[in-house]
Amino acid sequence: MYGLRYRDFAWNHNAHYHDMLLRHVPPGARRALDVGCGDGRFARRLALRGLEVDAIDPDAAALGTARERTPARLDVHYTAAPLSGIDLEPGAYDFISAIASLHHMPLGDSLRRLDAALAPGGVLAVLGLYREDTATDRAASLAALPGQWATAAGLKLGRLLTGVPDPAYLSDMRVTDPQATLHEIAAEAGRTLPGARIRRHLYWRYSLVYVRS
Repeated sequence: MYGLRYRDFAWNHNAHYHDMLLRHVPPGARRALDVGCGDGRFARRLALRGLEVDAIDPDAAALGTARERTPARLDVHYTAAPLSGIDLEPGAYDFISAIASLHHMPLGDSLRRLDAALAPGGVLAVLGLYREDTATDRAASLAALPGQWATAAGLKLGRLLTGVPDPAYLSDMRVTDPQATLHEIAAEAGRTLPGARIRRHLYWRYSLVYVRS
């Protein structure tokens, strides 16, 4: 029931890019860390690929929801703590994800901690938010609107036809406006993670992908 009720009708700007992030999981990866896991949706997708997943989030209520929605057969371990509040084992993870979470914390320090926690050849995949600052930023925002409106209309129709209720839990997720511009994020990543690749995406998002040498 979970798959029908939430996978098909719980689209949001972050979930739109889950498949893209999953393509960066390195072959043979066995252990992953999901930073700011929220209700555990992406952590579960990692576990479905056979990874052992440590999932952290400072929001205990969100983790309560995550635990309720995670089948016992999936190897996901939830911890209610901010990134700064846990000790990460050096080189422990083959894949680390951070989805709409790094703008809640100091970027440089967080990237350094995550880099140290990656195994050689491990991948850090970030989906983040940035503060609009340029004409290009504003143009990207305008370009995202038709797609968002079309998707919202399609989901509304799907719920109407199937009787699946609106997943109101999505509106309860903690939201903080980003303070760093995309230029500032790229500059910090360049200093902290040489070789990291940053791309702007629709729906007010950017991705950062880094492979530890």
